[in-house]
Amino acid sequence: MANPIIDLTSRTENIFEHLSKGDYGSVKSLMTFTCSRVLTKKKVMDVWDQVVADSGQFESCSNTTIQTADGTNVVAQKLNQYLGGGLTGQTQINHEAGEWLGRVAYNGAGKVTGILIVHPMQANNLPF
Repeated sequence: MANPIIDLTSRTENIFEHLSKGDYGSVKSLMTFTCSRVLTKKKVMDVWDQVVADSGQFESCSNTTIQTADGTNVVAQKLNQYLGGGLTGQTQINHEAGEWLGRVAYNGAGKVTGILIVHPMQANNLPF
């Protein structure tokens, strides 16, 4: 039986939508065990709360792309299941008074291995 296709574009946007609702549990369920041990509820929600304090309420995600580890865009969603991991979802997180860059690293099974939220002006030399 073939592995199900995971839509990493939607998954990336859903992660930030869950955070905007304070639903860390849904985000944690998509993480690897190791990731969830490092990115605890307190750490993740403290960062999200600071983003909201700086830029107002979450409005939407836009310009979402999936990239390989070398930064190449993955065009076809169906390729997601065949690539051996190292994929990163990147989206613009739009708030009332500003935008942020959200990045989510995935392993080959589509589980989250890292989450970054950075100001677009600080988007150089990111770890993934």
